[in-house]
Amino acid sequence: MMGSLLRGATATALVALLPLAAAAQTEEDTFALLTEIDALAAMFQTYTQYPWLEEGEDASFVYGDAKGIVHHYVSERGRLREKWKSFPLEGLAKEVFAEDLDGDGRPEIIAYTRNSRIYIWGTEKYELLWESVEISERIQVIQAMVVADADRDPQLELVVCADNKIQYIDGVDYYIEKAGRDFVEPTMMLVADVDNDLEAEIITSDGYVIDTNTLNIEWANDGFGYPITLFDLDNDGVLEVVGESQGALTFWDVEDRREIW
Repeated sequence: MMGSLLRGATATALVALLPLAAAAQTEEDTFALLTEIDALAAMFQTYTQYPWLEEGEDASFVYGDAKGIVHHYVSERGRLREKWKSFPLEGLAKEVFAEDLDGDGRPEIIAYTRNSRIYIWGTEKYELLWESVEISERIQVIQAMVVADADRDPQLELVVCADNKIQYIDGVDYYIEKAGRDFVEPTMMLVADVDNDLEAEIITSDGYVIDTNTLNIEWANDGFGYPITLFDLDNDGVLEVVGESQGALTFWDVEDRREIW
């Protein structure tokens, strides 16, 4: 059964976890397994750590396979087992998340597909909470998505770039809260305060820094690269944007609006 599951972009990631899961007998082993899961999640957008463990579970992760199915795996006392899998989605998963959307303390599993369909599952009974049928009928392409508290309310939002416009989808009632007007074309987005104004910004891989209140562009360059991440390079308490461009890392200080390296 495992052989049929280990296909697609995340096959290498799962194979890498097998010996670590089998060896996870001590706290040090479990820490190594969790570190490996975090590292692999940074490499593969269809793979993420699941931040909730039941009794007896050492580590947990979610991934989307090459058949359009989302899987939830756990490591229990050195054994890796499949805890749940979805029905085949409307297209292959483009990215998966495990985030507590409604603030009840337990994460939901979120996935969106190459066919621009979004799915959200609860993880107590693994029921399908929402499928974006109506929204998907109005959009052609989802370029990127991130889950974050973009509007400072108690719940998280789905921050979606759909048809090249940023939109917020409410993480509880699943309606479009807000939509921007500016054209962007990211393959990846992040949400964080990167200019030290105590307000989060949306950072897009194609070089835009967008105000989370107005969805207006605050600053733009020719592109941060892909993939992108955040790191406090100079230890001043303000995150820099790190991207890969033509095989080299680039570091951007958004507060001073300049490329550092």
